Amino acid sequence: MVSVMRPARTVAKVAIAAGVMLGLAGCEMDMGATGTSVDPARRPVRAVTLPLSGVSVAGPSGYCVDPVSVRDSARGSFALLGNCTGLSGRNNPALKGKTAVLTLSVAPPMTETEEFDPPSYEAYFASETGRRALSRSGSAKTVQFIESEARGDMVLLHVRDSAPMTLRGQGREYWRALFLLDGRLVTATATPFAEAPMSGGQLRALLDRFVIELKRRNPS
Repeated sequence: MVSVMRPARTVAKVAIAAGVMLGLAGCEMDMGATGTSVDPARRPVRAVTLPLSGVSVAGPSGYCVDPVSVRDSARGSFALLGNCTGLSGRNNPALKGKTAVLTLSVAPPMTETEEFDPPSYEAYFASETGRRALSRSGSAKTVQFIESEARGDMVLLHVRDSAPMTLRGQGREYWRALFLLDGRLVTATATPFAEAPMSGGQLRALLDRFVIELKRRNPS
């Protein structure tokens, strides 16, 4: 059971950092946002390196980065990944129910006074304030906090949000991981498609593979 009793100062810091991360995640619908576009071409690529942060972004085998989605600015960075076949405009019936959308948000470098404490973040998101931050509509009532885990150097969240979708075709349930890459707080999310959703276990496994690949490419 997650305890939500944390010092006010810690909760405030977590809330601010969480707000930055979730705001960056909203970039998936703001394709007109300012920032540096890594590649204006629409052809998906296996990996990109964000110019300002230096973070190398790539997904598990079979996943590519949509260059049009990539944003990189002093406020933070964002990238969306999908199945390479689907992003190329081709259709493979065999992939139905076996793929999902991956997103990555990268915050500015943490300051010397900031600290990423996984249990504090887990407790924050389990609270009403945290669920409100997770909600696409800003209402804690839309968020069902299914499960969470503070594992080593990261936090894992399994959430269902009944608020209106921000990206057409996505399912309402997702897995999300928060962890550090080179002193920057990042959020990696795996969201299934509504018409052919992956199971919760498959989605969790996909997110784990995504995190492993990101850490491999960005050693501390």
